[in-house]
Amino acid sequence: MNPLLKQAATSAVHSPDPEIRDSVLLAMELLEQMPQHLERWQSSLAKNQTLASCLQLGAEAIVRSRRLATRLCDDGDFLLALPLAMVCASYASDDPEHCFLAGTCLQRLGQPASAVHFYRVALQLNEADAASAYRLAECLEAVEQSEQASHLYQWVTELARGNFALRGLQGMASARLAQLTAARRA
Repeated sequence: MNPLLKQAATSAVHSPDPEIRDSVLLAMELLEQMPQHLERWQSSLAKNQTLASCLQLGAEAIVRSRRLATRLCDDGDFLLALPLAMVCASYASDDPEHCFLAGTCLQRLGQPASAVHFYRVALQLNEADAASAYRLAECLEAVEQSEQASHLYQWVTELARGNFALRGLQGMASARLAQLTAARRA
């Protein structure tokens, strides 16, 4: 198990907020059971069912976990948000927002190589998601895969073209692309 998840469990035990403590510890249990669940439900997963549906986890449980993880991220507590986000991304893997949230936690915790997987899945689920593409590019750049990062920054500028709401993201992607291009020429 990822050492960050163990740190999150320790942190949760000491949380004065019972909702955070109980939710994170439940998420840890689900993550620990993941290998057995994957093995047991392999044929259902091959038919594009999610683990949540296989285990009959109600949508409200996933929504609750995602809301709490989002709140924790908004508060800057990415460590406590990580197990909740990982459960959402792993058990309800058909939602790109869940994968984006897990990637965000890992990226903000200094784990860009691990975050790459989640941002890739988010982008596979929604190839027009400029935010996932940008974050994936950042992580690829951090793990020294600048060629792939450049392609993604270019993709972000294309996705954002003509979309006023994405103008800021387009500017950031263009700037990063220009920096990577200049670095390659130097």
